[in-house]
Amino acid sequence: MTSAHYHRIIDYLRRIIDATQWENHVFTVGGCCRDEILGHEIKDVDLAVDLPGGGIGFAQWLYEKGLAVKEPVTFPSFGTAMLRLSEFHDDEIEIVQTRAEKYTDSTRRDPTVVFGPIEADCRRRDLTINALYYDISRGCLLDILGCSVDDIHNRIIRTPDAPDATFDDDPVRILRAVRLSARYGWEIEPATFEAMRRNAERLKIIRPERMRQEFDKMLVGPNPARAMDLLRLCGALPYIMPELVPLIGLQQSKVHGGDAWEFTLNVLDKVPADSVLRLAALLHDVAKPVCRHIGSRGAVRFSGHERRSKPLINTAMRRMHYDRDVVDKVIFIVVNHNVTKTWGPQAAGMTDCQLRRLQYKCVTTLRFDRLMALIEADNLSYDPPMPEQVPAIRRRSDELRRNGEALFTFRRQLTVQQIRRLKNLPKNADLQPFVDFLLSLAIENPHMPQRSVIERLKHFNPKSTR
Repeated sequence: MTSAHYHRIIDYLRRIIDATQWENHVFTVGGCCRDEILGHEIKDVDLAVDLPGGGIGFAQWLYEKGLAVKEPVTFPSFGTAMLRLSEFHDDEIEIVQTRAEKYTDSTRRDPTVVFGPIEADCRRRDLTINALYYDISRGCLLDILGCSVDDIHNRIIRTPDAPDATFDDDPVRILRAVRLSARYGWEIEPATFEAMRRNAERLKIIRPERMRQEFDKMLVGPNPARAMDLLRLCGALPYIMPELVPLIGLQQSKVHGGDAWEFTLNVLDKVPADSVLRLAALLHDVAKPVCRHIGSRGAVRFSGHERRSKPLINTAMRRMHYDRDVVDKVIFIVVNHNVTKTWGPQAAGMTDCQLRRLQYKCVTTLRFDRLMALIEADNLSYDPPMPEQVPAIRRRSDELRRNGEALFTFRRQLTVQQIRRLKNLPKNADLQPFVDFLLSLAIENPHMPQRSVIERLKHFNPKSTR
């Protein structure tokens, strides 16, 4: 949202809490305050209420006054509520009580939340740049630490409290520091970074969903490669995706221009900000460590690494609790990312049959476009790069679509019953060879007349193809 829209919400809240128990107790907090100073679009409006139970209490009060779209969603163990105001129904607002929190033992996976005054709330926040409050009733920005605004202007990432205490209380703050450092290109204060390294092991106690939330934001952010390398440098990577660690230092052939980790980061930075595509870029070479061998002439080879990536990707992503659908989309792209390598730098070796077969495998143009994006990023990361292959493939694919010769959707010209009658097959016969044959005919010529299909099928003998 724009700054103007943000202030319309603030002005509205100021009017409705005037002369109520909430006056002087409601603040916007965190990212919205930071982003306004930076002149960035404001993504979320978060409110803090410095009264015991104030987060849920204020949300419930708004609902009972008829000012909310519907009853707020509450999270009592965190003292948090979510709602949409009727006046601003497109904007979800999170409301919390000012609080203190801590992992009360070494194995607890969620922080214990208790009420605390605004000064304590400020100290327990993840970073100084997020420890800003806007007093809605008084209309003024509060920099309680006295350094938050300066740290924004000076491009510094650091903690409001002693960094070891901050990261020990909630290790997810390590990931937030990485994410914001990568997003803005700001440096992490050395003492803060060293504390991140010392406390990285604490990430073991964090629920996968919480880590994935930060991880996904890093991936679709403006500098994903920087974020991933910061995870490596601070020691957090083994607790998020240990499958990637063996890529570090894994030497490749000269065309890759670095080790497997550096090459992966090069590819990652070259794909669009699509979460599925960036996960595929990050994991596209994950099986190289288990496939590496030296060829007869001393060249480094990774034969079949794209196929052998499937179980590794499945394990890594399921551990992070990604949906099955997302996992399958990533696996498809990775398993097929080498399919065009033999077509040549300008795709001169590509045939229409090969392209139609690839279209058929992709099923949708979105999946095809994602696959092409990864292949292009891979090609551009080589030394020397191959910038012309994918544009040539895309041009020909578009031509096939315009001519009605693409094969993203395939409908057999003959039904199962027609195949059985034509070939005189019993009901329990395996029809797959015949279905595959019909597909091969469509790949050869999508406009083949039905009579020609029938004639070809009459003479087809699956045994002769084995």
